[in-house]
Amino acid sequence: MFILSVTLNHQHIADISFTSPCNLFNLLAMYEHTRVRSACPGKGTCGLCLVRIDQGATGELTHYEHQRLSAGQIALGIRLACQVELFDHASVTLINPLTIEALDTLSIHSPLVTANARYAVAVDLGSTQLRISLWDSVQQRRVAGYCRFNPQACYGTDILNRLTVATTDKAAGLAMSKLIQDTVERVVTEWIDTEKLRIAEILIVGNTAMLALLANKHIKQLLQPEYWTQAIDCSLSFSTLRQTQIPITAVQPVAGFVGSDLLVGLLAVRLTHSPGSALFIDFGTNTEIALWHRNKLWLTSVPGGPAFEGCGINCGVAAEQGAISHVNYDAATGEFYGTLIGTLTDTGEIKGLCGSGLCDVMACLLALGQLKKNGRFAKAVSELDIELVNLHYRVTVKKQDIDIFQRAKAATGAGISKLLSIAGASSADLTRLCIAGSFGQFLNIQHAQAIGLLPGCAPERVELCGNASLMGCEQLLSSPNRDEQLNELKRRVEMVNLSQVSAYEEAFVDNLYLQPMPLA
Repeated sequence: MFILSVTLNHQHIADISFTSPCNLFNLLAMYEHTRVRSACPGKGTCGLCLVRIDQGATGELTHYEHQRLSAGQIALGIRLACQVELFDHASVTLINPLTIEALDTLSIHSPLVTANARYAVAVDLGSTQLRISLWDSVQQRRVAGYCRFNPQACYGTDILNRLTVATTDKAAGLAMSKLIQDTVERVVTEWIDTEKLRIAEILIVGNTAMLALLANKHIKQLLQPEYWTQAIDCSLSFSTLRQTQIPITAVQPVAGFVGSDLLVGLLAVRLTHSPGSALFIDFGTNTEIALWHRNKLWLTSVPGGPAFEGCGINCGVAAEQGAISHVNYDAATGEFYGTLIGTLTDTGEIKGLCGSGLCDVMACLLALGQLKKNGRFAKAVSELDIELVNLHYRVTVKKQDIDIFQRAKAATGAGISKLLSIAGASSADLTRLCIAGSFGQFLNIQHAQAIGLLPGCAPERVELCGNASLMGCEQLLSSPNRDEQLNELKRRVEMVNLSQVSAYEEAFVDNLYLQPMPLA
């Protein structure tokens, strides 16, 4: 028996026993606090599962590592965990851990314990992030919050990877469901013990894939295009949590590619109460788009991939503490400046660019002529270094980072333009443009419009809504007629499957260019 010693942020966090030989990625995946990020999963193609080998015998670098790691990283002993086989005692440092302190801030109020107090739990189950709130249904306010990476990400940050794994490995499917159940129960139990209160119910919303994985049924249907516009039964096989016995329910999705997270998000921003046409975009791994036009609710989604969440990007991280959320160029000084999420005492704790920061960098480089509209650097280089003078931090942007973001942007732009066209609307009709998701809450609207990520409507019509899905779920917990509210929305829905729209691919190509979105 051998021991793997694991370090994170200069602190020893675990000793894991193993028998030789053992894959390092699989070994780290055994425990929640030692998991590393992955989008492949474990195939060496995403380059996310970074660790530093501090001690121990490992094999030679693989072909995938030579492709994904820079010369500087290799010199520091950094490896891809999925490509490392351990044969003896070893020590590693996690460079890109899955477990982090917080992705964003959930505003909370102190609980009021009164005779008529009623508490419930809202859960927004996203592909990348898991958000949970303790909701005071009487006072209608959030009294506690939890925000972390979705623990299923050790099976891949990409939805398709998780669905494929669950359909080919029943044990993995059960494990993914249990990961969410156990996390929710642990968080809820801590609140009950800390606040000394009773929780009446738990309500879950999410995209259809995440709800199907939680219910552990009908997963294979989501891999078949004929089910994408059909209702998928994601009702849970369990009615309570195992230990606390609190009733738990999942709000059912609209269809295979439109989840209940979008539905409740529309309730939260009151999209159907808009004075005219209104567009709602929830950016994420699966970007969902809703258009309210002439008393109809047009819905679609596009595969944005994890780029908006900072995954798969060389310099990218999630919108978390220590991430660079904004970048600006000062023409007077000729220097770049960055803004961080949270407050750091040491610039060594800066983690990289989140999605909104990369959007800013691309817009700045485009304006400076250092980036062409086709996404190529003006000079014949494969990467570009940008010094953020106020942060004393250098960002390296690679061509492949631009490519990945371009494709996510193009899918979103094409989705918006075709949805407007099919509904008989134009961007000029929009009285509101509502942007949701962790990526959206930090977005610089002018920069996003400059590269064609958003339609070019007036800035005063744009609303950054934050986590609308969690807010909508909370509102349902206080609603005496939640089913009626949801059914009223569903009656207005017109589904659009973009895979069946012949002109979508042409629109995708048009939207690859970094330029303002063509008026629809």
